[in-house]
Amino acid sequence: MHTPRHFRADSPDREGRLVRENPFGLIVCGGAREAPVATHVPMLRGPGPDGSPPADGEPLQGGTIVGHLAKVNPQSAALRTAGSALAVFLGPDGYVSPTWYDGDRPNVPTWNYAAVHVSGPVRVVDDRDEALAIIMASIAATEAYAGTGWDPTPSLDYVDQLLAGIVAFELTAEDVRSTFKLSQNKPVGTQRRVQASLAAGTHGRDREVAALMADVLGLGATG
Repeated sequence: MHTPRHFRADSPDREGRLVRENPFGLIVCGGAREAPVATHVPMLRGPGPDGSPPADGEPLQGGTIVGHLAKVNPQSAALRTAGSALAVFLGPDGYVSPTWYDGDRPNVPTWNYAAVHVSGPVRVVDDRDEALAIIMASIAATEAYAGTGWDPTPSLDYVDQLLAGIVAFELTAEDVRSTFKLSQNKPVGTQRRVQASLAAGTHGRDREVAALMADVLGLGATG
């Protein structure tokens, strides 16, 4: 991922929070002689020795990303031979119209967004207990995200049955790159107009981008 200096994350906490709040990512792998393959899957940071997830402020680098995909998915076999993989987490994004900029000079459309890329060695988890732990950690993380209060206990036998058709994986985070492109290269007045326009938007995650701009740029909430 190419990241201009002014779009870099200002803290490890920023990257960790994006990964936690956007668990549905993209796992990508491939080799020099084959086209890359990718699957959209839920992923999370690997739990610590005590089973609890790392705090947002703990650097991603040196940790792990875990997830799973269907065994019938051809990428499950590709992960065994790929050696390394890339996990992509996309945060909020929103279109920025030139009409929101200063009107006295040429401008073009752009996109504000936040994303984190984590790459490194990947291994398929063949140990049943370890794979089950990854599945249960995924359930716990995504249910905590949803906040529904669902109790998985009555479904544990069913989860155990599904395990035969699932391949779990663990990616070691050797390289972490992120972009928080939020109009940092624009004057404060323009930043405020962009943020206000996104806060009033009705497309996709416009309002989330506005909230992130308020936080990162220190503009104060709008809308």
